[in-house]
Formats: sequence, C-alpha cells, structure tokens
Amino acid sequence: MPQITRKYPGKNAAEIYEKVDQVMERIAQKMSLDYHKDGPAKTGQVSKMGVSGAYAVKDEEVTIELKFPMLVPGAMRQKVQEDIERKLDGLFG
Repeated sequence: MPQITRKYPGKNAAEIYEKVDQVMERIAQKMSLDYHKDGPAKTGQVSKMGVSGAYAVKDEEVTIELKFPMLVPGAMRQKVQEDIERKLDGLFG
C-alpha cells in the first residue's frame, strides 16, 4: 500500500486542506470515484470497487495512503500514484 507524504513549510492545516480537497474533488469526478470528506478533521477518502485513497492533513503536511486490489496492474497503480504526486508537488506553485 503506497503512502505519499508532502511537506509544505509555513502552511497551516486549513490552507493545505483547502487545496488538497480541491485536487481530490477533481480526481474523484474525473475517475468517477466516491468522495467523502471531513472538514473539521481535515481528512477525506476516495473509493470505488476496492480502490481507495485516504488523506489526512496537519500543519505543514499531508499524507495520502492508497489501496489497490491485487487485480489492478502495477502500471496502472504507478500512473495513479505519479499523477497524485505531481498534483501535490504543484499544490502551492
């Protein structure tokens, strides 16, 4: 289960959560995923047919955990992970 962590020095949890929420909302719409978020806890989750991703935001950091069923090819897993990493790297760019 891949885990992605990105640090954003000087950014508080609310700032990071707002941006991550926007990114996850777009990913969920694009890939027809169910998206559930908890604003007060600054967490969220996307899922569909065994594929899921959960994120948690705290001051200066976001962590995302991805879960894929064994039937999902490695190349597809890698593409999803790289796409998310690219979006996180450009979050405040």
